[in-house]
Amino acid sequence: MKAAVLRGPYALTVEDVPHPMVRPGYVIVNVKATAICGTDVGIYNGKIFVPRLPVVQGHESTGEIVEVGPDVADFKVGDRVVLNSLIFCRHCAYCYAGKVNLCPNGGLMGREVDGTFAEYVAVPDYNCIKIPDSISYEDGTSLISLATVFRSHEKINITPGDTVAVIGQGAAGLLQTRLSVISGADPVFAITRSRWKLDIAEKFGAKIINPDEADPVSAVKEATGGLGVDLAIESVGSSATLRQAMDMVRPGGTVLLFGIAPAVMDNFNGYAMYFKEIKLIGSKGMVPKDFHMGIKVVESGKVDLHPLITHRFDLDHVKEALDLADKRPGDGLRVVVNI
Repeated sequence: MKAAVLRGPYALTVEDVPHPMVRPGYVIVNVKATAICGTDVGIYNGKIFVPRLPVVQGHESTGEIVEVGPDVADFKVGDRVVLNSLIFCRHCAYCYAGKVNLCPNGGLMGREVDGTFAEYVAVPDYNCIKIPDSISYEDGTSLISLATVFRSHEKINITPGDTVAVIGQGAAGLLQTRLSVISGADPVFAITRSRWKLDIAEKFGAKIINPDEADPVSAVKEATGGLGVDLAIESVGSSATLRQAMDMVRPGGTVLLFGIAPAVMDNFNGYAMYFKEIKLIGSKGMVPKDFHMGIKVVESGKVDLHPLITHRFDLDHVKEALDLADKRPGDGLRVVVNI
């Protein structure tokens, strides 16, 4: 079968590799679509450490089960599934507590174990979540991002009437915006320099702010009577936007650190946390129930995943897809590789 194998930074080739073998508790999935996220780009360009090379990249995927191993009871051949890309042991204290995203023995498909830029992949049955026919394989790849948003919203508990600002309107940022709107937040401010992304955010129900036209902190404070928002969601992952979030949140408010931040944050304003009693919350990955919540809200029609997909490639051109996401990230949202 064909798979995209990474041997070092930017050294990705599509090769013939052995077909995966089924084993107890596992299923074989014929991968239909895999989306590219920032983690994939970091693995590809060498900015994210990879413990083993070579490795088959890719992790945000949907597909069809084509073979079922012994001891698998809840799935059958022909089931359409989205894959939970987080690997977890199911035996540690975190797994027993349902916090599989924090498993110290875990990892990620496409990094610790071979991933899904491949025609077929063997995965544990507990990493599969069934998806209905109403969600296409392409759109289903965004269920992974949506699941991470649901995970974070369990921590921040938006209530109707809360004021929210979302800094950064990539695919995950747009989903943060939409989920804040349908959770009853009003207003929800969407902040980005990209005009076309602001158009999507506006259709999602947000009030839009372009930093090239107005200072986001001043604009948010002016619209909230000088107080600032109850919740600021940082969805970029930079020191500058975290500072913005802390400046625009009201005293006693919450900042969600949702973007994957660098290990060292320059000019972090710890005094503001003290003086304004800001709650700074982190959120990592997702757990299985977050997928089910995402599927439910998509089926209800409250969240439309389709506008998030802007570019499509086939497996033979996966390197071009990764180069696009790496070199011109502002050109697209979800880059999908159809397999």
